[in-house]
Amino acid sequence: MPIDQYYILPLLWLLICLLRRIEADTQFSTLNFPKDSHEGFARVNMSFPTLSCVSLCVRVQWDTEWNEVSTIFSYASPVFTNEFQLRGQVDMRERILLALIIHGKHLPYKASFPNDGAWHHICVTWNRTSGQWAIYVDGERKDMGSGTDTSKDIHGDGIFILGQDQDSFGGNFTEPFFGNMTDLNIWNMSLETMHASALNACSTMTQELLFSWNLNLLSIHPHIILQDNCSASG
Repeated sequence: MPIDQYYILPLLWLLICLLRRIEADTQFSTLNFPKDSHEGFARVNMSFPTLSCVSLCVRVQWDTEWNEVSTIFSYASPVFTNEFQLRGQVDMRERILLALIIHGKHLPYKASFPNDGAWHHICVTWNRTSGQWAIYVDGERKDMGSGTDTSKDIHGDGIFILGQDQDSFGGNFTEPFFGNMTDLNIWNMSLETMHASALNACSTMTQELLFSWNLNLLSIHPHIILQDNCSASG
């Protein structure tokens, strides 16, 4: 693929999402996590149930000048801090490698996308019954596996943080993310490849939806820059 398409295609997809959100009379906004502050984060203000399966999708734009381990999201429960987490780091080939943490088990850095400064759509999924997990990037499955702890669900009543690792329940933040995020959605189900592909192309899926991108349900740290691309009110 020519290098220009790494930038043009994600921008086209983002534009399509923007137009669909305008039609749906909703707001399309981006959270910017600036590199001049290591304290920025956003908290999802909702009560999480106990989950026997879960899927999450988000669009990210990585800061190409940051090469350390970065936390896209972390979910900590009162009984287990590293309950569910997605991390990324840059490798020697200038790729962003992604890895899940589930019930404290750090899965391998394998799924990847180029560190090109473009927008990328990421989905992750986990199912207790099968113990299977998967990571999708831009609608394609990049990694999958099994062997996670199937003896317990993901605990409820946890704290969900964008952009920081929680070394304690709701605090002691480390390994921050720098760049932009938008379009976070969470489901109480296991996504398949066809779902990830459709969501990457800006389709919507309301089945078993726990959280849909909504700034009113976020507590945003003052160092986070809110970029309003469009707000439609009818």
